Amino acid sequence: MKSVYHSIISRFVREGNLPLWVVFRDKGDHPERFFHDHNYSEIAIITGGEAWHLADERKAPLSTGDILIIHPGMIHAYAKTGNMSIVNLIFDRSRLTMPMLDGYSLALFKKIFPEDNENHLSVEPVMHLEQDDLHTLLTMLEKIDDELKSIQPGCQLGALALFLEVLVFLSRKYGSDSARQQARFMIGDALRYMNQHYMEVIKVETLARKAKMSVRSFTRHFPEAVGCSPIDYLIKIRLQHAMDQLINTDLSIGEIAINCGFYDSNYFCKKFRQNFHESPRRFRQKSLAGERI
Repeated sequence: MKSVYHSIISRFVREGNLPLWVVFRDKGDHPERFFHDHNYSEIAIITGGEAWHLADERKAPLSTGDILIIHPGMIHAYAKTGNMSIVNLIFDRSRLTMPMLDGYSLALFKKIFPEDNENHLSVEPVMHLEQDDLHTLLTMLEKIDDELKSIQPGCQLGALALFLEVLVFLSRKYGSDSARQQARFMIGDALRYMNQHYMEVIKVETLARKAKMSVRSFTRHFPEAVGCSPIDYLIKIRLQHAMDQLINTDLSIGEIAINCGFYDSNYFCKKFRQNFHESPRRFRQKSLAGERI
């Protein structure tokens, strides 16, 4: 059973202050496979590099510009974080007094502030920002950070105003890319199928049906949404499960290969070495020797 760290907003915000904070983590600063949950919501922005988001036995690849929304009740972690930088905009929506006005006319706003306590709990990014928009967002987050750490009168009001500006900015960007978002949403069914059936033979035609797309449309939209081809994504899923079995079981390399959907142990070793720059056997030896955290 995984140990889980419970993070609370009082770690960042003093009682009576605006329940809002910004956490910046540079490349390599985020712990690997650190499973945790929290009593606050957060908007997580991948500002550099790549990683994997893990939650509820599911995995999703992350790349620069991806944005996650995480609410209380979700136990999650990140893997392969060596070159990932991330910014977390955290807030307690139950204590955040702010005017909603026509906010619920924006699709993303509904995910950030779910109605009737219906949490949005998705392991996959809700949207992706290109470099210019990502830079704009980072500038806005730095201004919020400055206000929250300021001692000037009205700093909390200023931070709240900037937070609202971020919400509108993201919601409008989300809405302006509706076709891509719809394709990403449809591909989510295929991703879930791949995560559940990674040990089986999976055909592109099956995945396209799960996404309710033609094969041509599916193979065109999949790299736009995920950042790699369906076969590369499937291999990454299989390799992640293989890593877990190398660390946590005494199974042979051949048995692990079969368990994870590789029907040729030589091919498994080749792909493992391409992705992790060492053999499965060497990876296991380092893990047993305590060279990994």
